[in-house]
Amino acid sequence: MSILISTLETRLQKVEKTTEKIWVEPSMDFICKRTPDGLIKYVSPSVRSMLGYEPSDLVGRLYTLFVHAEDYNRILNTTIPVTEDVCNLTYRIKRKDGVYIWVNSQISVVRHPETNAPFELFSVTSDVSAKIKAEHFILEYEKLNVVGQLAAGIAHEIKNPLTSLKGFIQLMKTGQELNHNYLAIMEEEIKRMESVSKELMLMAKPHKSDFKPFDMNDLIDHAITLLMAEAAKKCVEITKESTLSDGMFLCDGNKIKQVLINMLMNAIDAMDMPGEITIAVFKSKEDLTISITDTGKGIPAEDLDKIGKPFFTTKANGNGLGLMICYKIVEEHQGTIHVGSSCRGTTFTIKLPIH
Repeated sequence: MSILISTLETRLQKVEKTTEKIWVEPSMDFICKRTPDGLIKYVSPSVRSMLGYEPSDLVGRLYTLFVHAEDYNRILNTTIPVTEDVCNLTYRIKRKDGVYIWVNSQISVVRHPETNAPFELFSVTSDVSAKIKAEHFILEYEKLNVVGQLAAGIAHEIKNPLTSLKGFIQLMKTGQELNHNYLAIMEEEIKRMESVSKELMLMAKPHKSDFKPFDMNDLIDHAITLLMAEAAKKCVEITKESTLSDGMFLCDGNKIKQVLINMLMNAIDAMDMPGEITIAVFKSKEDLTISITDTGKGIPAEDLDKIGKPFFTTKANGNGLGLMICYKIVEEHQGTIHVGSSCRGTTFTIKLPIH
């Protein structure tokens, strides 16, 4: 409990625990005690300021009844800390007026002194709606920024099939019979344009978080499709290495795809011509791992701990927001990103827990 008490002291003006109650001076945060099954045993009076409920409205009810349906399964699947570590959860909770707001809860577990079994969950919850709105704005801004950077390459990727189609139409006009070989090639070129334009539209379209089963092999292939023109322009070869026989994975597919595209673009920019990028993906019982390795000049050791921080970038015209968004998206999936670099290149390793 020492870590939790230290956290509370920095977040609340004063917390005083007695054998009968917990008293809290006015604060925008509220404290909650509940059973491991989610039954609320105590909630501090400051809950009025944030959610509009009286403490008596909540005691004896299940905490999950107030959690947004889209966040419900993610809350249930969160692993209870086995040590004194504090678990952080960001989710939506319903106010008394029916409006959902984004909150962050720091949760610690009280364990039975003899059996060490979870006895009680102790949490401090803060309103982070303004922070989440700002992050969503940056996310959409960065998506449109990526689309803008890809525009020239996408135009080139669509122009080539159009040139082929125009040529085959001219040839067929001069012939006396319908050439089925020409038609087959034209159909493939149309599918190619359709694939590229579809991926571009998905990237630009705003959307809310949507956790569904996606095939990770397909997500990687789609990201590579969007970047083939940009990679070819800079003489970069992208190779995928996958050991997944079953790539189905519960995630927000569009957001994971954005992470892959941002990291692939960074890898392309990090290399002098020619270069190679390898995307390796494999799965263990606990995690799905994606590693993206380039053959660039690497990142200086003193800068590695700054990666993912806003406005830190190694690119002359960068702003650092792209990688910050990547870290945030992976964090939403309860995953981690590790960076390793040397003079022979850089590897970003993404680990996503399997629920």
